[in-house]
Parts: sequence; C-alpha cells; structure tokens
Amino acid sequence: MDDTPEARLARWTERDTAIGLVGEVEQLRERLAVRDREVANLRERCMQLGQRVTGLEVERDRLATLVAREPRPTVARRVLRRARRLAGSVLRR
Repeated sequence: MDDTPEARLARWTERDTAIGLVGEVEQLRERLAVRDREVANLRERCMQLGQRVTGLEVERDRLATLVAREPRPTVARRVLRRARRLAGSVLRR
C-alpha cells in the first residue's frame, strides 16, 4: 500500500467530498419533502375552496330563481307607494 502523505491527503479529500455531497443530498431531500407537504396542503385547500365556490354557485342560482319568481310591483303601484310616503311626510310636518 502506497501511504505517502500526498496519497493520504487525496484519500481524505475524496472522503470529505463524498461526506459533503451526502450531506447536501440529505438537505435537499428534506427541503423537497417540506415542499411536497406544502404542495399537498395547497392542493387540499384548493379542493376545499372549489367545493365552497360550487356551494355558493348553487346557492346563488337558487336565490336567482326565487327572485325571478317573485312578482315585481307594477309601475302604478310603485308610484302610488311613493305618493303615499310623500303625503305622509308632508302631513307630519
């Protein structure tokens, strides 16, 4: 075995480089796992919001149907109501 100081330094440098690379890989994997959890949480939140939007759209459509069924007062009836309010305010003065 050639155990010169240069060979020993080369082995140590190679070993330290490998250890450093393994450490970097572990850090990157942990960061990736954190990001994966964040993405999963965002997907779940998007699904919840999508369901909420769907529920609101159904409610909006139901209310629009109810409003469309409600008969609107005629122009004459609206004018009569306004005249009554105006007469009532004039009489109270």
